[in-house]
Amino acid sequence: MCSTRLLLEEYGRHSARIATTVFQAMAKSLNLNPEQSKPYLSESTGFIRVYRYPLCSMANETWGMEAHTDSSVLSIMNQEQVGGFELLKDDKWLQVEPIPDALILNLGDMMQAISNDGYKSVKHRVKPNKYGERYSICYFVFPAEGSVIQSPKYKPFTYSDFQAQVQQDIKTMGFKIGLDRFKFKQV
Repeated sequence: MCSTRLLLEEYGRHSARIATTVFQAMAKSLNLNPEQSKPYLSESTGFIRVYRYPLCSMANETWGMEAHTDSSVLSIMNQEQVGGFELLKDDKWLQVEPIPDALILNLGDMMQAISNDGYKSVKHRVKPNKYGERYSICYFVFPAEGSVIQSPKYKPFTYSDFQAQVQQDIKTMGFKIGLDRFKFKQV
């Protein structure tokens, strides 16, 4: 078990480095002030999840994970060579074919708000496979605790505010509303 922990710690360090590099490039392209945007991505908030999608004889009739957007700033996914990951583009679901030794980077809700909708959160889902199990290792990273997201299209909010609202919506409505709860109303 100790070796698994050490491997995951190392994987997390490499993922954090990738996330930081990508975020800095995106912040630069958005002309964000480097000092002001620094708390928008915090390595201390990063965590890893390992997902297992068992073999499923009814793969065409069920979902491994329903359609959603990640709440993170960035998500980095390493999937093995079993397909099933799909993303929504131009109102069509596209199958993302696995490429050996490649990572998938998803932009999350926090990145969409930080970029004032310049970048969009990626809606995605996972289909199970009837021929084999599917595993993926995902690294998620969020803004620093208490960091206020400020954007012309959104009311100022922290990730904690967002998370609390998402949980409340899931309890009361059964699904995530997401960023629409924080947008300034159009008049």
